[in-house]
Amino acid sequence: MRDLEKASGVGRETIRFYIREGLLPEPDKTSPNSARYTDVHVARLKAIKRLQEERFLPLAVIRTLLEAEDGDRWLLPEVFPTLDALLAQRLEDGGPARVVFDDLGLPPHSREHLDDLMIPLAEDGTVTARDAAILRTVQRLDDIGFTPELGFDGGQMRLYNVLIDWLTAQEVRHFLEHTAGHVGEAKALDMAEQGISVINELLGQLRTRALLRKLSERRTIANPGANPGANPGANPGANDNG
Repeated sequence: MRDLEKASGVGRETIRFYIREGLLPEPDKTSPNSARYTDVHVARLKAIKRLQEERFLPLAVIRTLLEAEDGDRWLLPEVFPTLDALLAQRLEDGGPARVVFDDLGLPPHSREHLDDLMIPLAEDGTVTARDAAILRTVQRLDDIGFTPELGFDGGQMRLYNVLIDWLTAQEVRHFLEHTAGHVGEAKALDMAEQGISVINELLGQLRTRALLRKLSERRTIANPGANPGANPGANPGANDNG
C-alpha cells in the first residue's frame, strides 16, 4: 500500500474507498495483513485523478467509463487532451491564421486596445484572425460613438474580459462534467461546436432583455407615479367624454 500511494499520489484511505466502490480491482492477498498491487492499480488511480481534475467528472461517471468495453483507453495519459485539442482546432478561423495589424485599416489609437482586450501582438506585427475580428468589432463601436471620451474606455473592455473569462470557465466545467462524459467524443465535439453559436445568440437575447429591465427600473425610480404599461403619448387627464 505504501508503494501504491507513492506511485499514484493517492492516499490509502481514498484507495480503500475506490476498492469498496468498485473503481479499483481487489488486490491479491499475500497474507492477512498485506496485499499485492499491480500496474493496473497505478494506472487506474492516475486515470481517476485525471478524470476528476481535468474533466471534473463525478465518480459514478468515471466508473461507467472504466467499465465500458473500451474502458482501458482511459488509462492512457494521451487520451485526456484529445477532446480539448480537437474542439480548439474546430473553432479556429477558416481564414488566415495571422493577420498583419497595420493591414486592418484601423486608426492609430486602436493599438491602445490590445492590452485591454488581452490581444498579443507578435514580433512580426501580426494578430490572430479571431483577434483581428474582435478589433474590427471594437472599431464599429467607436464609429457608432462609443469612444473613450464618452466613457467607453479600456476599463469597460477589461470588465468584459473578466466577465467572459468567468463565464467560459463555468461553461467548460459544466460541459466536461455533465455532457462530454456521457456521450461519445464525436457527439461531444458536434454539440460543443454547434452549441457555441446558439448560446452566443441566447446570451445576446438575455442581455438585451436584462438591459431593458434595468432601463425600465430606472425609469420607474425616476418617475415613481408613472404607469410602465401606459401609452407615453396619452393625456392622463383625458376621459372618454373629451
